[in-house]
Amino acid sequence: MSPNSSFLSLSESPFYQAFQAELQPKRLMASLVAGGITGMIGVIRAISYAALIFSGSLAGDLTVGVGIAVLSSALISIVVALTSSLAGMIATPLAAPTVVLTVLAASIANQLGATASHQDLLLTVVAAIALGSLLTGFVLWLLGQLKWGNALNFLPYPVVGGFMAGTGLLLIRGAFKVMTGDDLTCQNLNWFIEPEQWPRWVAGLAIASILLGATKLSHHYLVMPGVLLLSTGVFYGIIWVGQMPLEIIQSQGWLLGPFPKGSLWHPLTLESFSHVQWGSILQSSNSLVLLVFVSLLSLVLTNGSIELAVEKDLDLNRELKAVGLANIVAGLGSTMAGNQALPSTLLVHRLGAANRLTGIFKTLPCFAVLILGPAFLNYFPKPILGSLLLFLGLDLLWQWLYKAWDKVPIPDYLIIWVTLIVINRAGFLAGIGAGFGLASVQFLIQCSRLIPTHEVSPEATQASEQGENVRPQESQEKLKEAIAPTSQLCSEFQQDAPLTCINLQGLLFFGTARILGQQLRDRILHPSSVTPLRYLLLDFQHVLVLDLSAAMALSKISKLAQRHGCTLVFSAVKEAYQDQLKKNQVMSNQPLLFADQATALQWCRNQIQSAPDSQVSESSTADIPQMSEQQPSEAEASKPSALELSELSP
Repeated sequence: MSPNSSFLSLSESPFYQAFQAELQPKRLMASLVAGGITGMIGVIRAISYAALIFSGSLAGDLTVGVGIAVLSSALISIVVALTSSLAGMIATPLAAPTVVLTVLAASIANQLGATASHQDLLLTVVAAIALGSLLTGFVLWLLGQLKWGNALNFLPYPVVGGFMAGTGLLLIRGAFKVMTGDDLTCQNLNWFIEPEQWPRWVAGLAIASILLGATKLSHHYLVMPGVLLLSTGVFYGIIWVGQMPLEIIQSQGWLLGPFPKGSLWHPLTLESFSHVQWGSILQSSNSLVLLVFVSLLSLVLTNGSIELAVEKDLDLNRELKAVGLANIVAGLGSTMAGNQALPSTLLVHRLGAANRLTGIFKTLPCFAVLILGPAFLNYFPKPILGSLLLFLGLDLLWQWLYKAWDKVPIPDYLIIWVTLIVINRAGFLAGIGAGFGLASVQFLIQCSRLIPTHEVSPEATQASEQGENVRPQESQEKLKEAIAPTSQLCSEFQQDAPLTCINLQGLLFFGTARILGQQLRDRILHPSSVTPLRYLLLDFQHVLVLDLSAAMALSKISKLAQRHGCTLVFSAVKEAYQDQLKKNQVMSNQPLLFADQATALQWCRNQIQSAPDSQVSESSTADIPQMSEQQPSEAEASKPSALELSELSP
């Protein structure tokens, strides 16, 4: 083969053409701006994560931690940007895996104590962090290579909520440790109110409160960095007005450092391995296993939320391999594990910079920090770092404890609390195990209440026969088959161009929630004809169990249908299920709710025939025969949807 032919084949490849398209000035500038913004946010978070891990006896080595976190953000971003199934995917270290690494570092520090030198302790912690990245990367890559991605959704939603809330509480405790140098516990509360301590954490709490309120009022991408920069300006403004020397401010514990000059990145070498206490790492192996699990959980949750937000199908197996490879590279670089970043990825798409170069440009602020070295860290206020950790923790508690109160059934809400408490008392593995056990018991109780027999009355049989013109493909045998529990969640027995009728059936619970959501999502995004889908009829006649996880999945589908101009119609929904669906805003104030499939189908077809080119008007819903007169209040209808509860990545 000649060199010219090789060049032609390369220039005609899809990858080359896509890369060439991203070099167009308009797209290139959008990628540069979006990458710079996400990079600066990533650097601030990386420094706060480093301060969380390298605290206590490791606080003097914070520069090493900053190098680990910042370089990890760069390496993971490059690999995921080039290998992800979605252009514009941003990856970085996340809060939940960072909390696990904090527990891992503290465990090693407690084990070694005064028996090992400080160098041995530091290198053992760095080796454990790198080993965790390698182990996480290998497991995720292997799962993707074996195409086991679709089997990773068997986790109850209340357990996820408890895990998120537990992570939030640990972040809050970590924030106080960053700002004051000591952990927030019931035993040392008096120490935190001493005159030398309370101004520091009160300042951080005030900034975190402003940050939390500002992000709730506005979702603009400059809110968080703007508040942090403004707070830093106010901090130094007060110092300037008071004419206080920086040496005194630093001696009082308001600033990071002082740090020695040198490089931020300290990779492991062959000589370093002789100082690593491998026995201590082996004793903390449960934290390494937990790191893999948490990273996997973060990937699955983030992947599903990104799919719904950007309305594009992602290859979960490819994402597993992409993030797995990124973590392997991070581990080889002696840095920490990372994952897809939901907020940054959505920000990139909102800015119109869904390009692979965006993830590359995101590394520019990271490398700038690595080049500058630790000099600028000496002037970084601790309350700013603590406020960011406090904000992340408070936001998780706000989402999963406060906002979930009106949406989650009491048994599920109690599972969230139990998981939260056990995580903070006994660790992540014990908390997740306790939550999963309670959710399984709850599921078995629900199944035990099912009636094992089903009697079809002559009247129902006659009505079914008379409805043959409405459901021509539905036979009596199919009706009987649908009554029994089955792995087929969605039976599509009737489909017109603008109308699709779905017969939900069997057990709609945490084990099948993602499959249910994916099947319904495909009906909306990929209709069978070029005519857009106007009505999606969901029949609940043969639903045996509907739990919170399934209700959350249906809530996402409701939002997706609304964005695409598709109206959800419901039939044969039990009153208990109606209450669950209304709380999670699957149903609107005036739901299109019918007593049976035949009536619902006939109404949909009448609407299509009477107004083929327009959506149903609000006035047309007034005469719909309702199964229940209970309607949610205006306050309930205005509350955030369940989609907001599920979009916060750990």
